[in-house]
Amino acid sequence: MSIKFTINETPRPKGRKGKPLVHARQVSEGTYKLDYICNLISERSAVSSAEVKSVLDSFAWIMEVAFTYGYHLELADLGYFSPSLRTHSKNETQNTVEVDGVNFRCSAALLKKLKGIELKQVKIKKKQKSLEERKERMLEFLEQNGDISPRLYAEYIGCSRYRAEADIKHFLEEGILMKVGYRKRTMYLPAKGKEDEMTGGE
Repeated sequence: MSIKFTINETPRPKGRKGKPLVHARQVSEGTYKLDYICNLISERSAVSSAEVKSVLDSFAWIMEVAFTYGYHLELADLGYFSPSLRTHSKNETQNTVEVDGVNFRCSAALLKKLKGIELKQVKIKKKQKSLEERKERMLEFLEQNGDISPRLYAEYIGCSRYRAEADIKHFLEEGILMKVGYRKRTMYLPAKGKEDEMTGGE
């Protein structure tokens, strides 16, 4: 068992010279969803899958309560959780702040275990998907998750960020997507009519 990864070149901005930059990217084997996680924990312990799901639901609730009252969360063998804040500047004197997500810092014990996992570099021969194939994949993602961003598109489709942004622009013009949000908070949803089609008109 190992974490597979590829080495990818990071495009430089136009006109900027220098040694090419590279970064490692994990080759994902998929995602463990909630039901599967609960079944695995149930098999390893003396509690049922339903009980595990109830505990995880309660943990999400505890996180909400703790953050609401200004606290952070720490699980000794797992790590440290805190709210992530984002600031939007309206002008020189006015700012708006919102909760942007959750920060997680893994524990020293967990990090030590993760560092012990074997890493294996692989080379993947990419078969270029057609625009129609990329569109179908995107619609599958939207059906499961509701919205998408260029970063999520690039990860799910397996393409560059530049290709993702070009495709999304094309789908906007085609009327398949609609844009919501602003700047780094921008997301893309199925356009009206397409959303009903995906959900069966419910």
